[in-house]
Amino acid sequence: MQAATAHALREIDEGREIGPLGAYRMAAAHTMGLLGAIVIAVAAVTLLGSLIFLLPVAIWLAVRWALIAPVVALEGRGTVSALSRSYRLVRGRWLKVASLTIVSGAVVGIAGPLIGTGLILATNLPLSLLNIVAGVVYMVTMPFVALTTAYAYFDARVADELRPSTAPGDLPPEIELSTG
Repeated sequence: MQAATAHALREIDEGREIGPLGAYRMAAAHTMGLLGAIVIAVAAVTLLGSLIFLLPVAIWLAVRWALIAPVVALEGRGTVSALSRSYRLVRGRWLKVASLTIVSGAVVGIAGPLIGTGLILATNLPLSLLNIVAGVVYMVTMPFVALTTAYAYFDARVADELRPSTAPGDLPPEIELSTG
């Protein structure tokens, strides 16, 4: 969904019409690179997160790799290159990317259960139907995470591209003060 959303945003920005099927079709072209990067990221974060003392490292690394999907989708990078590019894009913006992705994920993750709980308390609907409602709420709100991740990617990419590529050359000589 994140790759399809990134494609859709780019197409809209360039003034082209795009629908959900077209966006998913564009994202499908990068399935192997995205799948490989996600497998590596999930394995590394899960392994690090399974050891309580390495949990902060796992969280730090998960945020550094949060932009994998847009990187693969929009830059056409392969597995290792996407991990490296996401890592570089997040550098200096870790807190911003972390807050955006974690808050949006929390909103989506909590919305369905909260609505489901409210319906349990307020109605006599069968639990199986309420479970479906909670799932639909999750499905409908999940694009919010994809939009937030795409925003973080575009923000990081613009900042990265506007950063000077080299350090300034020789500085001009100092001004000499005349005496007298």
